[in-house]
Amino acid sequence: NRSAISGSFQLPHIGVSIAREVTHMRIEDLRFDPQQGRTIVSPIGHGYGYWAGGCKAAYDPEGERFYLFYRQRVPLERGRGGRCVVAESDDGIHFHQIWSATKEDFCANSIEVGCPVKDPRGEWRLYVSYEYAPGNYWRVDVLRGESLADLDVQGRRTVLLPFDYGLSFIKDPVVYLREGAYWVYAAVSPRERYRPQEDGTRVLVGHDATMLLISGDGLRFPRGRYVFEPDGQGWDGARARINAIVPLEGGFAAFYDGGAGPYDNYEEMCGLAFSPDMIHFERLTRDEAWVSSPYGCIRYVYALPVNDRLYIYYEYTRPDLAHALRLNIVEG
Repeated sequence: NRSAISGSFQLPHIGVSIAREVTHMRIEDLRFDPQQGRTIVSPIGHGYGYWAGGCKAAYDPEGERFYLFYRQRVPLERGRGGRCVVAESDDGIHFHQIWSATKEDFCANSIEVGCPVKDPRGEWRLYVSYEYAPGNYWRVDVLRGESLADLDVQGRRTVLLPFDYGLSFIKDPVVYLREGAYWVYAAVSPRERYRPQEDGTRVLVGHDATMLLISGDGLRFPRGRYVFEPDGQGWDGARARINAIVPLEGGFAAFYDGGAGPYDNYEEMCGLAFSPDMIHFERLTRDEAWVSSPYGCIRYVYALPVNDRLYIYYEYTRPDLAHALRLNIVEG
């Protein structure tokens, strides 16, 4: 149903309510040294394929608590993303687990990114992406509860199904509350994977893009719009997965995962884009990644503004090629 994907649909006129505390930040203030980051969660094994990451975070000012979602993964041959966790902290640094689930609980081949968010009416939600085992496709479900510790996997409901939008997959939700609506950025299959040439060759365009879906209740999303797409050019040309958006002076910055082809899958690097309105994005890092690791990836970079600080959580390749979940704190 390609009509569900519109490049010109009218967005509701609503004001921005996310993270106004750091709107005085500038682009250069978002630079951080990932090698100097603090390890928040270590992978459960050593070597390639053991990951702790796929993170998203939330801060509850009423309880003055941080909440962090992450998934734990083992090598492909041993089961992929088998477990996900929600952890709690009073300082954004030291976390303790309050909830977890396995891929068997979700009837999944693998669990990927999840995003916790507190609804204005008081309930907590966790939007989780996973590969549904019976169909071998990625989708997004929501779990709801009075607290994140009370979430019941059995009560989950699917909110983003790829086939409803003419897509082959939809995953890795990034959820923001803007006054009156839920704005969800999700990684989706691109409009073009390759581009035929006159000489009969095919040029790779991309493997994923970002779609924006908007809903008044966060449960029903009637249409989506491509807002950030691969163009097949440069180090980041094959991927366009937005992971976080940060308000700046004069607009917004987006951390995104970039890569040049399938070789970069699992070891993407972090790029930076700018948007005046959280709808139209332009890459700022065409020559090289915004931040990098000498050992592999810096990916799933999620920036959480709290007061005058920006807590930046990310997945980092260690010297042994396993991925750890790390944190850098940027002062506003």
